[in-house]
Amino acid sequence: MTDDGGPQELGFQPRLFTNATHKKAVAAAELYKQLKRLSKELNGLEQETVDTQSLDAVTKQLVEPALLRHKEPGVVAYVSCCIADVLRLYAPEAPYSDGEIKQIFSAFIDQLQLLGDSSSQFFPLREYLLTSLATVRTPALVAMQPDAEDIISRFFTVLFGVVGGSQAHSIQMQILDVLQQLVEEPKAVPQDVVDVILLQFTKRRQQDNPAAHQLASDLATGTADVLQKYIYQYFNDVIVSAAQSREAGGSLDDLRAAHNLILELNKAAPGTLLNVVPQLEEELSVEDVDIRVLATGVVGQMLADKGFTLAKRYDSTWKAWKGRRADAAAVVRAQWVERAVALYQHQPQLARELNDCVAEKLRDVDERVRQAACHALGLLEMGGAVQDAVAEQVVAALGERCRDRKAAVRSEAIIALATLYGQAYEEVEQGDAAARQKWGGIPSTIFLLRYVNDPDVDSKVESILTGAILGFARIKDDGAKCRRLLTVFAGLTAKAQSGFFGYMRRQRDIIRLVDPFLALCGERGAEPEAADGSVEQRLQQLSARIGACFPEKARLEAALVQLAELHDGEVYGGLRATMDAKSDIKSVRKFQKSALKRLASLAPSLLDATAPLWKCVGLTTINRVLVPFLIEHAAAGDPLRGAADALLAYIADVFPEMLRLSGAELFEAAGLQSRNVAAVEERLALMVKFAKAVPKSVPPGIEDRLAALVRTGSVRQAKYAAFLLTQAEGAAALCATLAGELADDLDASGRRAPVRAALSRFALRAPAAFAPHAERVVRGLVSDVLAAAHIGGVDDAEWQPRETLDDAEQARVYAVKALANWLVGMDAKALTRDTAQTVLGALRQLVRSGGAAQRSVAGLHVLLAAASCTVKVAAVPRLERAVGVADMLRLAAVVQDPCYEVRSAFLLHKLIPALVARRIHARFIALVFLAAHDVEPAVRDNVRHAVEQRLAQFRPTPGAPSAVEESLCRFLYILAHHPDWDDSQPVPTLELFAPYIEFYISCVCTAQSVSLLFCYAGEIKAYRGKPAGDMAGAESDVFATRLYVLSELAQYLLREKSMSANWPVNVYPARLTLPDDLFEPLSDADKAAVPRKPFLDAEYVALRAKAPAAARAAKRNRPRPRPAAASKRARAPARGAEPAADSDSDAMDVALSGGSDDDGDDGGDSDA
Repeated sequence: MTDDGGPQELGFQPRLFTNATHKKAVAAAELYKQLKRLSKELNGLEQETVDTQSLDAVTKQLVEPALLRHKEPGVVAYVSCCIADVLRLYAPEAPYSDGEIKQIFSAFIDQLQLLGDSSSQFFPLREYLLTSLATVRTPALVAMQPDAEDIISRFFTVLFGVVGGSQAHSIQMQILDVLQQLVEEPKAVPQDVVDVILLQFTKRRQQDNPAAHQLASDLATGTADVLQKYIYQYFNDVIVSAAQSREAGGSLDDLRAAHNLILELNKAAPGTLLNVVPQLEEELSVEDVDIRVLATGVVGQMLADKGFTLAKRYDSTWKAWKGRRADAAAVVRAQWVERAVALYQHQPQLARELNDCVAEKLRDVDERVRQAACHALGLLEMGGAVQDAVAEQVVAALGERCRDRKAAVRSEAIIALATLYGQAYEEVEQGDAAARQKWGGIPSTIFLLRYVNDPDVDSKVESILTGAILGFARIKDDGAKCRRLLTVFAGLTAKAQSGFFGYMRRQRDIIRLVDPFLALCGERGAEPEAADGSVEQRLQQLSARIGACFPEKARLEAALVQLAELHDGEVYGGLRATMDAKSDIKSVRKFQKSALKRLASLAPSLLDATAPLWKCVGLTTINRVLVPFLIEHAAAGDPLRGAADALLAYIADVFPEMLRLSGAELFEAAGLQSRNVAAVEERLALMVKFAKAVPKSVPPGIEDRLAALVRTGSVRQAKYAAFLLTQAEGAAALCATLAGELADDLDASGRRAPVRAALSRFALRAPAAFAPHAERVVRGLVSDVLAAAHIGGVDDAEWQPRETLDDAEQARVYAVKALANWLVGMDAKALTRDTAQTVLGALRQLVRSGGAAQRSVAGLHVLLAAASCTVKVAAVPRLERAVGVADMLRLAAVVQDPCYEVRSAFLLHKLIPALVARRIHARFIALVFLAAHDVEPAVRDNVRHAVEQRLAQFRPTPGAPSAVEESLCRFLYILAHHPDWDDSQPVPTLELFAPYIEFYISCVCTAQSVSLLFCYAGEIKAYRGKPAGDMAGAESDVFATRLYVLSELAQYLLREKSMSANWPVNVYPARLTLPDDLFEPLSDADKAAVPRKPFLDAEYVALRAKAPAAARAAKRNRPRPRPAAASKRARAPARGAEPAADSDSDAMDVALSGGSDDDGDDGGDSDA
């Protein structure tokens, strides 16, 4: 070296070779010393001050093959470091020829390939070499060499191979610097280099070497402007190749792999795709459907990754992608909606633009698109931003899909809707107005599915009920579970609450089938040899009935038969315990788990087949552990009190055993001490529900408080308390005392209604206590109600709830109920004909006077009570025949009463429930078809539903015609007595009465029954209708003619229906007989006297034949204006009358369940 301030010279001249030819290096030990010293000196020299001439000798020696290819790795490592320093000192020029540079960099690469071995003693030398290459930018030398592609490619292959997660971050950054130089410096990037870079973005490479993937991501990001055209060319070549392959029938595997790379590049280095995105835009509109599907999915995923930025930068691509929602191919639309919904999760701001589009796809004509949309929505994780992004119209459209005609779509929609609600529940519970508006209606939508009456839908709802909707699986505390249940229930619409109860009743009904099934299984298993054919037959019948309640009927039925053959008490016992009202929720799940584990070991194939049954019967929604908390919430002042009361009332009706276990809390006298009249009434109503379900269950200790309420309480308090006293052990004497006091106070001013309400309970439930006072009480009540029947009112009286009537008016209503209850509750031995006629005579007069032109509001309530009590009397076997044909005709007028509230309450909440529960004779079925002209569509729909779903199943004897089929003759008999029949105007009359028969046909007639009904209608002409009441002879002849006209009209309409439906009408093979209480057979002479001419008016037939069927149907089903308050009281239309109204009234869940014969205000205790 020179003195300070002068040029630096290399002072050490190493002796590296044995002679001047440089063919052979000195011994290895000596060579190490020489190279180590040389390396140290070179490292100390600075580029700016070095005298490069002093380096010439060493520079030439270092590139000799004897050193660069030395067998000792350490020698080559030192030599490489020395050359790197030489290049640093000579920079920017290199003291080597092109060939020597290639040899040098080849040696460098060999050394860099060993960077992965950090334990090597020479690792610091290799690290130094890498650092020198990165900082001095030495790779630029090789990049400028001609034909250097192989060396550059080797650099990429080696460095991507050696990089690893265990390496120091500085090494990884230096490798990145070297590779970045090799991309930026050459005039062209070799294709092999592009391939190596893209290889790092494959899923497998990401898993195998995440560090290499990160290196490639950083490299692509840093050199995006250079790589753009090469990546574009790469994908363009793949697309062209794929197109040629498709023409030859090849697959899209290569194209699919390329698109996956695009997705990964979009995540890591989106700048490299500047020219690729337009290529994808072109793919969105190519003819090949598979390519459009692929491109739609890829662009959608890219939007999910980069969202708003990508859409803003490539506006035309964003618009083209949105246009794929209207693609002609359903698979493309399905792919589009899946990706569009995913944007809610990843890019909520962008997704807001797609709400209308997503809602549109939920209503797509193709089920695959609808299913894909529902499934995608079910996968969303509902954070706050996502909840805000999903619009209300999307939730509404998803709710519509729960009723989709395709089972797969329905299933996905129900799951998705429940999942969304489960995630948004906290906001709903906290009272967030926007959340309640958007998500709060979901449970109502789901529980309204009960009205679809489809086993597949019902089973799916049951599967998600305790999970997503109620969230019981995530809630450990029973009190919190109860609050969640109440919160959900309180948010339901009235109709949805009925739907919720409908699902619980379905559970109860299935439990009632499974219980005898398990009993038969146990009986058969205990004594298999003794089991006779009847046991097998009953098992088969029960299996079929249970299977009919679930979607895969045949599969479950076969599984139940196999289950019965297992003879395994553990499985049977576990199933029974899961549906035992005494089991708590934890026990139910424990028994289910244990029994299913046992079943899996015995018959694994039965697990899946019986899974819906296990889910259905397990008492995890309504459970006994919730009852104490429900009672707490039922206390006055609790915001969830109303919901708690409703649920407790339901439990008392359906699972009273659950309530029995908490009876002490329910019957606490403190609950009756409140000054809040309504709170005491609701608690009493709940006690009544329980006492009805569990007779004689009222515990001692509250008799005095109940007696006080009978004496001084409100109407509801008095009647509830009276009923409870009749159910209390040892309270007979108190009941007798109270009955006497009430009889004495029958006309007490201001207390007549409570007195008579309580007496009506004693008359029905404690007849012995009422009997001593019956004569004077009944005499007073009859006098009162009959006097009231002659009291006039205003025209078209406005209906008001019973509670708005004054004491005297309410007293007359309860007087009617007390009379009927006295007759129904009377001991059979004490019953006399005069007693029955006294009560029935009063009821008949009240029903008959209800059709007067002037009626008071109280009169409407008296009419409804009288008609309801007539049905109640008819439900008593010993009194059933006392309600005759004339009574039925009077009830027919009530079914068509001008007041909507009267006719709907009587028909939907009294008559049909009694028919469904088989409390009254099937002869009353004919009355329900008089709803054909009801101005409320909901009334007609409910009647149709009840007939088709419940009443059509009634058959007096196996193989005989059903009760609704037999009712045709009774229905025609009633129509023949209808007051709207006008013999002077045959055509308008027939036009008015044809819809009655058409309504009957629409509810009852099928391809299998049309011949039977046709025969029934024709058979009427072989009979004479018996006169009703005191009909005179002339009137009897007119009635007979009307009956024959209706007979031919029915046959004409049945033939018309059969022709439109392409049903054959054959001769019915069996002999039919008509009801002997209405008809008597004609003698041969009488048959001969019947005119052989047609009774049906020829002009009407001609007019009807000219009118197209579609026009007639449109006339029958034309929209009716929504009724005003007054129009709801309109009578069923007479001739020429316009249809009055439409209604959105709820379907009658109580009717379909055969519910109790309640007043509607008495908490389940029937007194009507």
